[in-house]
Amino acid sequence: MPPSAVDPILPPAPPHELPRVPPAEWSRQGLLRLSAILLAAALLPLLWHPVMRMLSSRAVEPSYLPALEASRERIAFRPGPIQDRQTLQPSYVFIGDSMLGTRIDPGYLAGLTGQDVALLARAGTGSAYWYLAFKNYLIPSGVRPKVTFVFFRDLNMTDPLFRLTGPFRWSLDEVAAPKEPALDDVIAARTRGAWYRVHNAVNAVYNVDRANAWVERQLYDWPVRLWTADALDRRAWLDRLTFEVMGLDRLRPMAAADLQAAEDAEADFARNMPRSVLPLIIELAKAHRLKVCFVRVQRRPLRNQPPVQSPQLQAYARAFEAYVEGQGMDFHDDTGDPAQTLAMYEDGDHIGRAHRQRYTRQFWVNQQRLFR
Repeated sequence: MPPSAVDPILPPAPPHELPRVPPAEWSRQGLLRLSAILLAAALLPLLWHPVMRMLSSRAVEPSYLPALEASRERIAFRPGPIQDRQTLQPSYVFIGDSMLGTRIDPGYLAGLTGQDVALLARAGTGSAYWYLAFKNYLIPSGVRPKVTFVFFRDLNMTDPLFRLTGPFRWSLDEVAAPKEPALDDVIAARTRGAWYRVHNAVNAVYNVDRANAWVERQLYDWPVRLWTADALDRRAWLDRLTFEVMGLDRLRPMAAADLQAAEDAEADFARNMPRSVLPLIIELAKAHRLKVCFVRVQRRPLRNQPPVQSPQLQAYARAFEAYVEGQGMDFHDDTGDPAQTLAMYEDGDHIGRAHRQRYTRQFWVNQQRLFR
């Protein structure tokens, strides 16, 4: 192209970098604005206190677990199981969660033993609930069973915080007395970390737990208010919905449901046993001359083989057995039982509905020494 046809030279492109502006210096006015914003953010949540007093229909009581919370809007203690034990006078009592409820058929076992059998089972609970059920249900009933069986998975008996908070917290109210100093000491020993101190401080200032409890109750309570204003009727209806209409035996099977894996970091029996409810249960059993057998259930098999156990978990199980037997109690471990195949399992670690009696009979055979 001839030079005459070349376009005029374009002006140089502006630089892509923006001109640097020196940072603004902190001003007194800016600091005042920032301080006002932070102060408002800290003070506004305090409005929950008068709001909760106006909205809440239940009295807030000092918590029976002050190590966990200062006060609590709780549901009432449920005395029915005490009366049931007194009426039935069972020779064998079982305590646990859904691991127990899907394994032992009390009516079938009563037929095998020729003696009455009772379950104190609540799905979604942990060792704190089992201890209180033993202390506040079984012992006050005056019943002296030949053996009380406590079913648990892996590390649950030495983990009092398992299913103690969040959506599981309400179930403990049913079995708790106004004060539970022994359990509170255990919880305090497990919550001395910095995170728990911060949580307790924030909760004390802003009433977080009470606000959460109120909101949660409204979510499940408001539909029932459409046809009844009576609190007792609502509670009865919700109990039927939870334990009958939507009970564990009516839910659709899911292989991954309630499948728990042990954490090797917590598989230190010597460290965690003194900070658990295990010594409390044994102490009560000795004081009331009761025999307790702790039953460790087998988790879901893998490829029709017992679940793999780490060396730490195996050492934990051996230490558990040595401790409880040294205290005059009994221990039974389902893990490794060749008769408990994968075909028996339905939801996660739960035994299938069709195999509940099979497990019950197998347990009865394995524990003949205790069922005499």
